[in-house]
Amino acid sequence: MQLKSNKKLLCALILSVTLPNISWAESEPLQQRVERLERIIQGQGLMNLISRVDQLQNEVKRLNGENESLRHELEQSQKRQREMYIDLDERLQQVTSNSVQPNSTAGDDASNPVDESASDSAELSTAPVAVENGEAAYQAALQTLRSGQYQQAIDALAVFPDTYPGSVYLPNVYYWQGEAKYVLRSFADAAALFQIVIDQYPDSSKVPDALLKRGFSEQEMGDTQRALATLNQVIDSYPDSSAARLAKVRLERIQQSSN
Repeated sequence: MQLKSNKKLLCALILSVTLPNISWAESEPLQQRVERLERIIQGQGLMNLISRVDQLQNEVKRLNGENESLRHELEQSQKRQREMYIDLDERLQQVTSNSVQPNSTAGDDASNPVDESASDSAELSTAPVAVENGEAAYQAALQTLRSGQYQQAIDALAVFPDTYPGSVYLPNVYYWQGEAKYVLRSFADAAALFQIVIDQYPDSSKVPDALLKRGFSEQEMGDTQRALATLNQVIDSYPDSSAARLAKVRLERIQQSSN
């Protein structure tokens, strides 16, 4: 208040010096105008402040909206990641529950663990065949995969085809490589590995699953139209398989998300 009063007196003093012929009464309107100008300036400053506050509030709302969107995307990503691990674990458990003889068809779920109760002679008689087919190496890679060491499993499976080019486990090797790549979210690599199973081993029982997981990979890569076509192909080509059942579930989910 003292500063404002001093400003008024200073203005009056300046006017009295610079305009000596104007009386104090005549200078009064000037003081009023000065006060009015001060109020206008103060009002403009307040409006600018209010406008700035509004801008900041809008910015906060926008950022909150983006955070909510990112939080939703993260939750969905974590959900898909959990589904990947669960699906892979279930398939590995199926491998454990099934058995494959070295001379079985290439597409069977390969799992023929060494029977510790077998006699030494029996182990010796089967050892050369097992070595030739790479059964021990294959089982070791699967165990690595089962323990969650996905990259190490990929590395072990990647050298298998060159080491055992005639192995009956080759379609399974490519398939499990694709599964591990899928879990690590390397979807393009996964799709390529699943395609190898489909193209090079058409008689393998892993083909329906490989086709299914190729569709999953396509969806994860954002190619929804191709994924839909692939999943429908699974249903049409293998209607009675578990892959067809899973394809239907994924199709329903895609349709729900698009609505």
